[in-house]
Amino acid sequence: MTEIAPDGSPVLLYASLPSLGEARLIHEAVRAGSQILELGAGAGRITHELIGLGHQVAAVDNSAEMLAFIRGAETLLADMETLSLGRRFPVVVLASNFINTPDPQNRRTFLECCARHVLPSGQVLLQGFPRAWAPDTEWSRHGDVRLRLRRYELDGALISGEMQYEVGGHELFHVFESRLLTDGELDADLSAVGLRRRRSLDERGAWTEAVPESRS
Repeated sequence: MTEIAPDGSPVLLYASLPSLGEARLIHEAVRAGSQILELGAGAGRITHELIGLGHQVAAVDNSAEMLAFIRGAETLLADMETLSLGRRFPVVVLASNFINTPDPQNRRTFLECCARHVLPSGQVLLQGFPRAWAPDTEWSRHGDVRLRLRRYELDGALISGEMQYEVGGHELFHVFESRLLTDGELDADLSAVGLRRRRSLDERGAWTEAVPESRS
């Protein structure tokens, strides 16, 4: 039986998944040797590669079991909803589709956490579902992990489903609910917390750079 994080994520899975290019994309969008606050860092699959690329990372997660896998970074056991470090960073990263939570208040709470921890001159890098996302139930492989979307339901912009994973002789499942956001919805959420969308970081539109509204 594998440990399960508070959000339902299997710890074994996130300890086994490799970085899928996220760290390189972040690296190319920020200054060399940046101090980065990574929210929802999990077991460090992005963290470790960012460190290897020369960045200093403070990794936040609400699962002690996840954070136990992280090496070389400052680790902080906390919920994003209540995190208040009393310091700001040039770069704040919120990966893993947290902005696609179906609850609009939760989404803004996550973005508020980003806003109160980024420097006035800093960057907030957000990962969400790609603009042209479509469900795909075929098996794929990432490193030692085999995975597929086992089932799903679409109700307008709302998605509910279950992911199936095979890793280390274990079969793991993760039930999720998400919402596909329009650019207008994301802009409204960002504006509500004092941020604005600056640019997309990839052709698929999965990664967005936001900055404080006061930044020129």
